[in-house]
Amino acid sequence: MKFHTTDELNTFLFEGAVLNDVETANGRVKIILDNVTILPENSCNRDVRKMRANAFCITFTDGGIIRLVEEGYKVFDADGNLRQTVEDRDMSEEEIQAGLRELADLEVYEISREEDRYIMIVDGEDHSFRLEIRAEHDYEEWNKFLSIDSM
Repeated sequence: MKFHTTDELNTFLFEGAVLNDVETANGRVKIILDNVTILPENSCNRDVRKMRANAFCITFTDGGIIRLVEEGYKVFDADGNLRQTVEDRDMSEEEIQAGLRELADLEVYEISREEDRYIMIVDGEDHSFRLEIRAEHDYEEWNKFLSIDSM
């Protein structure tokens, strides 16, 4: 990879990015994304404008997955009456690996850091998932900057 940053998660926007893969091994969690926005504040962004990247890799080190949560939701009928409430559900250790595969090709809402953990929200078909990762550092890598098309 041509470009590398360390602990610069706040210089990227992940809303609208597409999750390709999540790999876990040896105390590391590696996430591959497409359509990540690189902000002008990023130390590698010499264009000083919003850019984007595909095949973008974030590696979280010295930790691992804390939990994967299938977030709850409410179902209403056409008249606005509550029909069903589904509570948040923590996936078991056995379900996490299958759950990570289910996240492939879904849209990321955000990736943020809160103290000693990183939180990734992924939008599913009718509800969302929250992946929590414990890590000391985040390393970002990508091969090239792409323009953001004007609309």
